[in-house]
Amino acid sequence: MKTNLSIDFPTLMTTIYVLVDDWGRQNPNPNRARVGVRPKFSESERITLALMMDYLPFPGETQFLAFIRGNYGE
Repeated sequence: MKTNLSIDFPTLMTTIYVLVDDWGRQNPNPNRARVGVRPKFSESERITLALMMDYLPFPGETQFLAFIRGNYGE
């Protein structure tokens, strides 16, 4: 029996974010830098975006970030 399983992109991003964020809360990094300009994204959001770049067939980071800004800016 063949099953066609698919998941939409926002659900996939949310799922990965929740897993990354939960893992980060269970494994805090005491060496994380706390000086300087406060980032616009949380560490979990940055890791999620980095992981998502591996799942999508974009030729580079610039194209991937343009896709995210254009479609998921919120």
